[in-house]
Amino acid sequence: MGFQGYVASRNRTLQYLYDNNISDNVFLSGDSHQNWVSDLAWLGTKPYDAATGLGAIGVEFAGTAVTSSGHSGIIATVQKATKTKVDSNPELQWQEGYYRGYFHLSIKKSKIDAQFFGSPSVATRNGWDLSLANFTVLAGDNHLQRPVGGGRVEAGSLKGGKTVGTNVTLDTNGWKWEKVGL
Repeated sequence: MGFQGYVASRNRTLQYLYDNNISDNVFLSGDSHQNWVSDLAWLGTKPYDAATGLGAIGVEFAGTAVTSSGHSGIIATVQKATKTKVDSNPELQWQEGYYRGYFHLSIKKSKIDAQFFGSPSVATRNGWDLSLANFTVLAGDNHLQRPVGGGRVEAGSLKGGKTVGTNVTLDTNGWKWEKVGL
């Protein structure tokens, strides 16, 4: 799990999942004022390969609070902090901490697709959503599909991938995509 709170509860949960060979687990988290995506692995207890995802027992998707303020300051400062966290946590595959927003899961028998969106501003009422990142979990794999995020995200830090912002934004009032500078 992306962050190290509630260690005893987390360890009991992971032990139960591994001991009973329960697979295809998806944990949903939120309101941490960060977006993150992680392989679900019991580091230091069970073997895990961060490059392939082998050894994971599932995935975790976490989203921000939708309307609360996030990190203040410039995006580059937040980007540096998310890179530090991704680099120092083997199971953490992506983190983004600047935008407020949500994620959408499309769940099918064969796979789960997760799309993360962020608002360019929560200071004003607007219908704009930026596409931040997309992820896939194939049934039976127990980890994020590699390359994670297709090797590219629009915001945050991606383990082994690139961050390429485009400002392509969805206007949810008219459901049109446009390049916007806010």
